[in-house]
Amino acid sequence: MKRFSLLACLTMTSLFSLNAVEIVAHRGFSARAPENTVAAFNLAWQQGADACELDLLLTGDGEIAVLHDADTKRTTKVAKIVRDSTLADLQTLDAGSFKNAIFKGEKIPSLEESLATLPLGTRRFFLEVKSGPEVVPVLAKKLAKWRLRGHQLCIIAFNRQVAQESKKALPWIKVYRLSSEKENKKPVDLTQLIADTKADGLDGLDLGLKWKWSEAMVKQIKDAGLEVHVWTVNRPGDVRRLAGFGVDSITTDDPIMARAALEKK
Repeated sequence: MKRFSLLACLTMTSLFSLNAVEIVAHRGFSARAPENTVAAFNLAWQQGADACELDLLLTGDGEIAVLHDADTKRTTKVAKIVRDSTLADLQTLDAGSFKNAIFKGEKIPSLEESLATLPLGTRRFFLEVKSGPEVVPVLAKKLAKWRLRGHQLCIIAFNRQVAQESKKALPWIKVYRLSSEKENKKPVDLTQLIADTKADGLDGLDLGLKWKWSEAMVKQIKDAGLEVHVWTVNRPGDVRRLAGFGVDSITTDDPIMARAALEKK
C-alpha cells in the first residue's frame, strides 16, 4: 500500500506539473486564424488559451501596430514599410485573406484594439517588441492605464536594450529576454545570458525550441530566480517533453493541440 500510495502521489504530481504549464497562443490562434489579428486573439481566448503572444511595431506617425514583419507584403500582399506608414494607412489593408477567404477584411490591429480582447482575470498578453528602444516611451504611455491589470501583461524582446528600457519604464510589468540558441551563427552562452538577464533586473528567459533543452537546463535558469518560457512548439511530443522539464509556459501556433498533449494520460 505504501509503495502504491507513493507511486500514485508521484503520478499526480507529474500530471499537475504538466497541466500547470501556461499555454501561449503564438500571434493568437495562428494555426487557424490570420496571425496578429483580433480574430486570432478572440479565437485563442474562446479555445481556452492561457495567453496570447503578439508582435508590435512603431509606425511612422508614432502609433503602435500589431504585426510581425517590418513590411506588410507577406500578410496583406501589399508592400508597405511599417515605420514609414501611418497606422490609418496600414489599417486599410486586408490582413485576413492570406489565411482564408472567410477572414477577408481583417485589419492590422492597433495595440489598443488587441488589448481590448483580453478577458478579465488571469489570462494575459505576451507583448513582443519588434522595434528598437524608441518605441518604449510610446508603449509606456499606452500601457499606463493597465497598471491595475499589470499581471495580465508581460513584455518580451530579443534586443537587450529594449528589454532593459522596458523594465525601467514599466517596472510593474514582467519582462522576459528572448533568445535563439545562436547569435551571429555562434552558440549563445546560457550562463552568460542568465547573468545578463539577472543584471538587467528582468524576470525570465523566453527561449527557442532549438536550444538543447533538458531538466538540468531548466533548473539552472530557475535556480537563478528566473522564469523559463519556450517558443514555438507545434508537436505534441515536444509539448509534453518540455512541460516535464518544468518550463513555465509553452508558446504554440495551436493551443488546442498543446492542451490535448498535456491532458493525454
